[in-house]
Amino acid sequence: INQFSPKISEIEILIRSGESIRLEFKSTLRRNLYTNASDSKIEHAALKSIVAFLNTEGGTLIVGVRDNGDIVGIQEDMFDTEDKYLLHFSNLVNENIGKQYTNLISWNLYEIGNLNVLRVDCTKSSSPVFLKMKGQEEFFIRTGPSTVSLSASELLEYSKKHFPK
Repeated sequence: INQFSPKISEIEILIRSGESIRLEFKSTLRRNLYTNASDSKIEHAALKSIVAFLNTEGGTLIVGVRDNGDIVGIQEDMFDTEDKYLLHFSNLVNENIGKQYTNLISWNLYEIGNLNVLRVDCTKSSSPVFLKMKGQEEFFIRTGPSTVSLSASELLEYSKKHFPK
């Protein structure tokens, strides 16, 4: 790197590494970019990634980045302020994952160029974590660069191996 090269931040290096078992990108937190409306399915997609990281080996979700690594920023979610964005995210975690898991989840906004992205770091949980939305409880894990749901029998088998007592 010469003295004229712009410094590349840690988060930019992470984004350039691409999605993996421990890294997931989401374009937005709540807004469907095709319908231009808030969509609970978009929120569900972000939250299930967090739950999967907690249930597997931990990992990082970055919101404001397309699957191909293009940075779109959290501005696409159209919150009035960054504080309202972070409060909305915090409420989603508390209500749908549980306050008891917030010690395993840390999040912050990072500026890349003139855009902000949300980085969510998750630590492996010592017990199963469920996503609770719309009266349903779901269990997710990471396999490669994707998040998958486990059936009840698969969950029992996985728990025996992954969450030994």
